[in-house]
Amino acid sequence: MSGNPLKQINNIYGYVRVSTDEQVKSGISLETQKQQISEFVREKYNRDVTEFFADEGISGTHAVLDRPASRDMTDVIDRHDVVICTRLDRLSRSSSDLLGLIPVLQDIGITMYFCEQFGEMPIVYPDAAKSKGLDAKFDMNSMANQIMLMVLSAVAEIEHATIKDRFAAGKLDWASRGYAIGGSAPYGFRHVEVKTGSKTRKYLEEVPEEQAVLKSIYRLHKRGLGARKIAKQVNSLHDIPPLTHSKVQRILSRKFQGVPNAA
Repeated sequence: MSGNPLKQINNIYGYVRVSTDEQVKSGISLETQKQQISEFVREKYNRDVTEFFADEGISGTHAVLDRPASRDMTDVIDRHDVVICTRLDRLSRSSSDLLGLIPVLQDIGITMYFCEQFGEMPIVYPDAAKSKGLDAKFDMNSMANQIMLMVLSAVAEIEHATIKDRFAAGKLDWASRGYAIGGSAPYGFRHVEVKTGSKTRKYLEEVPEEQAVLKSIYRLHKRGLGARKIAKQVNSLHDIPPLTHSKVQRILSRKFQGVPNAA
């Protein structure tokens, strides 16, 4: 399935990306990726990486051309250049983004490797010189690569969605037991640290004065009042710092912590 990338090599670029959560949970730091790419380049080309482009704390769901470093890379790459990532999901977690980008890179004349995932098999390589007859219409290597990329990127998207679903399920579970799930305490509660096994977690403890305000907000909402009218009535009913209609709307829009049935 491997292609025939051009032997002439100009620049060799490394692209690395990590989101903050990934770095903490998986240890796939930018430095780890750079080291893997550098070792691959030295072994294959006996030279150093020309330049690294690094997107730190940016999700792979963002389009390649919408990230600062990857956009900078696409601005400088040229024919006979090589681009190396460690894995497919470091470049992008979106199959549509990948499948839109690959033909562009091929047209430019780029060779691309995902060294930790596919080794020395290039996933992107320059389009072959124009041929006559059937060869002009069919490039089986290119077609095979496209099919493989489509399958792999779709799997990456499914895995990412599964992780998000599990994370949301975990948040719901902790919220249902009255624990905080990140960020500042929602209106009506304050954070109190409690021991859960060997860990210390933040528990949501009710603030009586603010709980009374919450009850008024939900009662008025059940009557069909909008956020503006609710804010106006609540401010007249309770001796509190004025609530804006936007804050009332955020309270009514809560999905995890601080909602009536989960607090």
